[in-house]
Amino acid sequence: MLTPPEQFGIVEPGLYRSDTLHPSHFPFIRSLNLKTAILLTPELPSRAMSNFFEENQIRLIDLALGSWKNNSNNNSNSNINNADGSSSSSGAAQGQGGDSSTSGTSGGGGGGGGTNTFTLTTPSIPAAPFQTSWWKPLSEELIKEGLEMILDVNNYPIMVMDTSGIHEIGTFMGCLRRLQHWNLSSIIVEYRAYAGNKARYVNEQFIELFDIDWITLPATLPTWWIEQEAMWHEEEEERELQLQQEREVEEFNRP
Repeated sequence: MLTPPEQFGIVEPGLYRSDTLHPSHFPFIRSLNLKTAILLTPELPSRAMSNFFEENQIRLIDLALGSWKNNSNNNSNSNINNADGSSSSSGAAQGQGGDSSTSGTSGGGGGGGGTNTFTLTTPSIPAAPFQTSWWKPLSEELIKEGLEMILDVNNYPIMVMDTSGIHEIGTFMGCLRRLQHWNLSSIIVEYRAYAGNKARYVNEQFIELFDIDWITLPATLPTWWIEQEAMWHEEEEERELQLQQEREVEEFNRP
């Protein structure tokens, strides 16, 4: 039987949200045929989750740390972090240095006796701006980076995750809904539907204050976005036409 994660949800066609995955969820996640998975929290993926994504050729990106891929060889000169969170001194230093040339996919074959490790590639925005102030669940830079990823159809199907499936991801999806022209009350209803009694006012405030004009839309947008934008512009034109007609009637009836 397929078992979805507790906080799994369909955001839009081909776009999903979830809390942390466990082995019991893997058959269900495999059925989604994912191409990309985004993790919003700065933590190493579990060994089981990393192996699952690697075996199914799913790109796993931790926006707070960088892009993680399994690396089956144990090259001491590469950026290596072990699954238990420890790291070699050379790997840690180079990982902060931002040499993205070390990212590459694993060789796929090779000996079966080596331990799995993770190679870190730096995100396109440096790690420092991802630091948040005391009231912010996420940084504006991380939200911008993530939204531009999920609006690029080349990454689809795509799933966004955090540890609980509530706080960071609820804030992130709320900012997406702002970009989709949802009214704030509808956004908060959706956020609280997942958060329940764990809802946080600071998350709702972040969603309300986030500057959506900061987002740069990719050249290759998903179909659902294109269709929704076309409908929204059509509705805006109809509202403007109606207002214009009302103004003309007022002018005509004015003594």
